Amino acid sequence: MNTLSIITPLIMVSLLGFICTKTRWLSKTQLNTLSQFTFSVSIPAFLFYQMAKADFSEQVSPQLFIAFYLPVLTCYAITWLINYFFYPINRLKQQSITSDNKKASSAVFALSASYSNTIIVGLPVLLAALGEQVLGIIFLIVTFHSAMLFTLTSAMAASATTNKKSGKLKGLIFIKKTINNPLIISILAGLLVNLSGIALPNFVWDSLALISKPAISLALFILGASLAFYQVRNTFLFISIACVSKLILLPTLVLLTSQTIFNLEPFIVTVLVLLSACPTGVNAYLIASSHQQHQQTTAGTVVLSTLLSIITIPLWLSYMLQ
Repeated sequence: MNTLSIITPLIMVSLLGFICTKTRWLSKTQLNTLSQFTFSVSIPAFLFYQMAKADFSEQVSPQLFIAFYLPVLTCYAITWLINYFFYPINRLKQQSITSDNKKASSAVFALSASYSNTIIVGLPVLLAALGEQVLGIIFLIVTFHSAMLFTLTSAMAASATTNKKSGKLKGLIFIKKTINNPLIISILAGLLVNLSGIALPNFVWDSLALISKPAISLALFILGASLAFYQVRNTFLFISIACVSKLILLPTLVLLTSQTIFNLEPFIVTVLVLLSACPTGVNAYLIASSHQQHQQTTAGTVVLSTLLSIITIPLWLSYMLQ
């Protein structure tokens, strides 16, 4: 398996976006328009299509889910607390800034430190290393990966902006902000179609497939383009913390839960560890942008963790297969 051959195109697409904006070939207005289409149409179509087409026929093992998602939530909680107590904006003396932003920024940072690029990196790496027998486990895990973390982060960010409300009004605003999100809507709608067995016409599936096809490439391009407008060096410490959490802490915890606590089969342990060892998924930047929190930190984490994963993924794979 050549991990470099899988990850290099991802980096090159982001680099192209960075060059296009840095050289002013693409203006900020044009980038905003492209972002609006990508994050409001193409990626939601991609998520709906993947969720609606996901195969739930495999036997669901509670131990498998716990072995993967307990460490994910643990990393999420640890990095949430780190951001809440130590991120500079949260230590400002201005109470209005602190109360309105610290919970939302902590949720977004925690997402960037725990959300894996399972589809773009994990799937091809595992297919190349272990063959098609990994598909059943991957889709069982991936199916709820975005749904859980995106919903959790959006819910926490929404609650942070409604904390001054009270009673029914606060509840209504919280619900609206949580579900009025193209990502959440598309995931829930796709899950509904899948579980209900609703038969959509073929032209709908074909149209969704066409709209979905450029989603990841566009997201990577926009990610790189956005880096030209951010001072990433200002948040390098937190980018580093997120990368350590994502590439080292999370797979270590998954190895502990799956192998030591639940004593799962070695093949399953390998799949879970490698999925958790993937770099931060590009869609985390979408959540950061939609909530206007930690955009530069998340963008930097996606890029740096992807670069570092060229080294860390082969190391994890070698360790698991020895």
